[in-house]
Amino acid sequence: IEQLEQVRSMPNIMMWRPADQNEMAAAYKIALERHATPSVIACSRSTVKALYGSSIDAASKGAYVAVETDGEPLLIIVSTGLEVGFCVEAAEKLTGEGITTRVVSMPCQEVFLEQSEEYQASVLPGNIPTLSVEASSPQGWHRFSHAQIAMDGFGASGNGAALYKHYGFSPENISDKGKALVEFYKSNGPV
Repeated sequence: IEQLEQVRSMPNIMMWRPADQNEMAAAYKIALERHATPSVIACSRSTVKALYGSSIDAASKGAYVAVETDGEPLLIIVSTGLEVGFCVEAAEKLTGEGITTRVVSMPCQEVFLEQSEEYQASVLPGNIPTLSVEASSPQGWHRFSHAQIAMDGFGASGNGAALYKHYGFSPENISDKGKALVEFYKSNGPV
C-alpha cells in the first residue's frame, strides 16, 4: 500500500496509475517522450471499463474531469486506476440523490502539478468538498482533497471484489463518505 506514495515522493519520476486504455496510452506516450524523467506505470490486474470522458490528450495532463455535472458540483471525487470506475458509480448514485458530483481521474499527480494554475483550478478548484479514493496509502492526497478513502493496513487475502468492499472502496461506501463530507462542510462553513 505504500509503494505508490514511495515512488511519488522520489524527485524527477512520474508515477502513472491508468484507469482505462486512453490513460494507458497517455502514460506510454509521455514515458517515451520524456527522456530525462523516468516513469513507473502501475496497471490493474482487473478488467477496467472505458471512461466516458477520457482521451489520450486529457490523460496527458495528469488529471482531467472524467464525469462533469450540469452547473457547479456539490462534491468532487478524485481517483486513480480501477477505483475510478467505482467513483463513477458512486457519482451516479449521489447525483441521483441531489448531490451533483464531478469525478476527476488523476492518472499522474506529477504531470498534473506541471500544468498551469488555471488548468489545475478548472479541474480541482479547492473550494468544493473533494474526496480522494485510492487503494493505497492516503499520504500525499491531502494536496488534492479534503478527505481520503485509502488503506492504512494490508495483509488481507480473498477475492478482489470482497477485498475492495472490506477496505471501503465500494460505490456504496464512496457515496456515503461523499455525503458525509458535503454535510460536514454545510454544517461547518465553506471549504
